[in-house]
This record gives sequence, structure tokens and C-alpha cells, in this order.
Amino acid sequence: MKKQIIFLIIQLVIFSYIYSQSINLVPNPSFEEYTNCPFSVAQIYYAVPWTAATGGMLGSSDFIHSCSTCIDIVDMFNNVQKPKTGNGYAAIILLGPFLENYREYLEVMLKYKLIRNRNYCGKFFVNLADFANYATANIGIYFSNFEVIQTSLSAPLIYTPVIKNTNGILKDKINWMKISGSFIAKGDEQYLVIGNFDSTQNVDYIFVGGTGNPRYLIDDVSVCDCEDFKPKLGRDTTLCTGQQLLLKANIPKEADSIIYTWQDGSKDSIFMVTQPGIYWVSAYIEDYKITVTDTIRVNYTDCTPPKYPLWIPNSFTPNSDGLNDNFKPETIAEMEEYKMLIFNRWGQQIFESNDISKGWDGKYKGKLVESGVYTYHIEATDKLTKEKKVYNGRVTLIF
Repeated sequence: MKKQIIFLIIQLVIFSYIYSQSINLVPNPSFEEYTNCPFSVAQIYYAVPWTAATGGMLGSSDFIHSCSTCIDIVDMFNNVQKPKTGNGYAAIILLGPFLENYREYLEVMLKYKLIRNRNYCGKFFVNLADFANYATANIGIYFSNFEVIQTSLSAPLIYTPVIKNTNGILKDKINWMKISGSFIAKGDEQYLVIGNFDSTQNVDYIFVGGTGNPRYLIDDVSVCDCEDFKPKLGRDTTLCTGQQLLLKANIPKEADSIIYTWQDGSKDSIFMVTQPGIYWVSAYIEDYKITVTDTIRVNYTDCTPPKYPLWIPNSFTPNSDGLNDNFKPETIAEMEEYKMLIFNRWGQQIFESNDISKGWDGKYKGKLVESGVYTYHIEATDKLTKEKKVYNGRVTLIF
């Protein structure tokens, strides 16, 4: 039973760590993985786990990959349009051959269910097929709690997408066009569907001169928690007088078109700290129309050790940033005898050292203690003068 409990705790820690990272919830997002090279059109189901939203191995959504020997796929891949990333992409028809309600869709099950009331950011890229006769503006993403099944290809799915194209008619046949946005999850959504959810009378389209169906190529689909894009300035910290700290917003590279604003109104992605204070950065991400922020408090202390007897700091920050991570006295004198004891607020001894070069790292029995005020008792004897000093005081541990 004990082993099972430990294993469960480890699993929860691993899951929390994974979910806290900037991850894409969409499996096989750029259609690189497959169970079989497509040997014909209408084989999106080979790009596991994507489907055509028609259930089973039905439907006519396409999987295009460089491994294929199908002449139609080879012609499209080698002579016309390349993937945005890697060696594969998908293709769907957004509007019937004769402006009918014929529709094709892409569907995939997300890695995790979406969490209620959490803000999610989604993005994918499209490119109009070179031979397409019409271009449209109507495409988006719908999220469902259950697998969506299209019972008829001659009618659009009766759902409302939460992320929609807002860039007008998508008519570029050379460059990949980005569709992005954010939304609040209702909770437990786990299926993503891409396509045109509007009837033809509600579709915005134009004729572009091609001879084939208005097929759109799809690549690099992503969905992630918008909190993943939050700046990460680090923990509050204490510096020595005269030190500088370079703050970096650290927005994941997946986000484009970012406008930064620091507490002083500056717009760079970095900020140099030279004095104590509370520092914050706000980042507006145009892709998703969201604003994310982070704050850090920076304190300063005089770290210059006196000649004698001891200089004892009044605070430290054991956050492993290489700055003021340990609590220890400083001196240029050589000590003959030395002892330092640390006590918590209940008077319990939690640290002892007889080596002045080894300070307290903020841990008790291998674990970091809580932030707060701790009491120290230090005895030190100067080897040269034989003078013994006793110091009692308080030190503040800050995270």
C-alpha cells in the first residue's frame, strides 16, 4: 500500500509538471506521424489520430505527405505547395464545387480535457490550394465534449466555432495564413474540429480563377493554456548593493506579435534592475488578443563585510539564482572557534554549523522551510586576538 501511495504521488507530481509547461494539447499537430503513406486522396485517417469527423475510415478529407507516390499528391506536394512545417499537411474543402453546402472537416482528440473557465489559445495555418476556383473567409475551430460525427457531406455541421478567421478572404496560394484566437472553456471539451460551419448563404467568398474545388491546406495546429504565455520574471530576490539584475519576459517562442509594457512604460522584452522596488511586465499577444503579466520584488542589502568581527546579513533568498542563496557571516579575520545555530519561531533548532564557510541554505532535513523570520546564535573566536564574540539576532528568509 505504501509503495502504491508513493507511486501515486510521483504520478501526480509528474502530471502537474507536464501540465504546467507550455505544451500543445493537439497530437500530431503538423501531420508528420502516420500509420501508412497516403496512396490516394481522402485518407486523413492515416495521419493518426486525425479523422474526417465522419466516423471510422470514411470521409474525403485529405492527408498530403512527401512519402506518398500517389500522382495527385506528388503533383501537389512537389510542384505546387510545401508544408509549413515538416513533410505533411491536411486538406479540406470548405465550400462545395458549385457553391453548394458540401463540407469537409478535420477532427482530433486532444491530449487532455479542457478545464472549466480556463482561457485557451488556439492557432493553425491555412493555404489555398493552387487549383482552387473559390476562396472564402469562413473557417474556424469548434471544441466538443464528444466525438463529432458528420452524417452528411452535403450539409455543414450545426455548431458554432469558438475560434474564427477574422482576416477576411483567405486567398493566398503561396504563403501560409495564420488563424488564431482565444476562448474560455466550458469544461471537459476534448475533441477539436476544423472546418466551415456556415451555410453557403452565410459564406463570404470570391472567385479566384482556378479550375478545382476550394480546397484549403491545413498545418501546425495548436491549442494550449493561455497561462503558458505568461511572462516568467522569477521569484522575489535580494541583491547586494551595486548589483544589477536583467529581467527577461520569457514569452514562449510560439507567440507572435507581442507588445511589452514595463512598470516605467518601456517597451523592450528585457529590463535592467539597478535599485530596489516592485517590477512588472505586461505582454499583449496579438495572436490571441490576450494580456498576460508577471511581477517580481527586488530588495537590496549591504553585502560588504567589515574587517572585524563579523558582518551578518539580515535576509537571504534561497531560490538557486546564484545571488544571496545562503545565510552566512562574512569576515576577513581567521576564526579559531566558530559555531552557528538556527532556530525557528518555536525555538526548535533546525541548523548547526562549525564551519564559517558553510552557511544555511534554508533547508531543514533536506527540505526548504517556509519564508519568514528565524533566530540565529553565533559564537566566534578570533585566532589572532583570542577575542570571543557572541551574536544573537534574526534573519528573514524570502522566496
